[in-house]
Amino acid sequence: MGIEISVNAGSDTATSSVNASGSVQHIITDKERTTFSIQDGGLKDAVNKYFGKRPNDAYLHSPTPWDDLYKTYGWPEVETVLVVQSATIRGITSEPVIVATKTFSNSSSKKATFDASISDQVTNTVESNWSQTDTIEVGQKFTYNVSFLGAGGGGETSMSYSHSWGQGGSESKSITVGSSSGVKVELEPGESVEAQLTASRGVMKVRIVYKAYLIGSTAINYNPTYKDHHFWALGIGGVMGAASLPTTREYTEDIEIGYYSNSKIELRDPAGQLKGMFFEADKAAVADNVAL
Repeated sequence: MGIEISVNAGSDTATSSVNASGSVQHIITDKERTTFSIQDGGLKDAVNKYFGKRPNDAYLHSPTPWDDLYKTYGWPEVETVLVVQSATIRGITSEPVIVATKTFSNSSSKKATFDASISDQVTNTVESNWSQTDTIEVGQKFTYNVSFLGAGGGGETSMSYSHSWGQGGSESKSITVGSSSGVKVELEPGESVEAQLTASRGVMKVRIVYKAYLIGSTAINYNPTYKDHHFWALGIGGVMGAASLPTTREYTEDIEIGYYSNSKIELRDPAGQLKGMFFEADKAAVADNVAL
């Protein structure tokens, strides 16, 4: 089935969300036997506590002697299952940043109209850090879909990628913020303005908690017979529980998303006074009710 993580990064928790779903499973590996403390001796001891007698042999999967007990009797092999236990937003912070500036000056003797458009590239990033994950083995890759709501100013961008189990590191995508046309300003002779392209730089922290557990049965052999039979299949969960062995393992992935939103262009005179404001979402680049 696979595991998929979807994140919508907005300006606050009300406009943001995270969802993770799916599962992966496979026949238990030798490393995972150690993780769950059911190597040969530990498994036989656990069977003794659960069933009343230590078996001569105990298996978790095919092949086994005696024409393979799992195939002969149709017993389920022990498998490791990994699922998403929770996906939560741990916090969102945002601060205004100046992305770029440009100065426009009218050095002529007549009033003139200038194109005060300004744009620049910024980078949205996604970084993952994991708790210890090498105690289980997961071959299937995980799929990530991250959407940046209001990226720049009203639009939406997204990025998708795949990572292996426990793979840290970062992914990035460049976007353009600001406006490349349509921002006009009239300047009197000798007048100048500075165009400032600003945006909100947000950081969203997400935590995904995964749970690994076992399903299936251990196939055991008694010689001589026990309870009138040589062979038995015992549910692995009950066997481990009787021996007070932990039946689950948890793993944590912390994701940090850095992104830009709500970009705008501010026009200021040399004294720093605001002369006009244009939002990228305003396609006509109308001044924010401020006369120039």
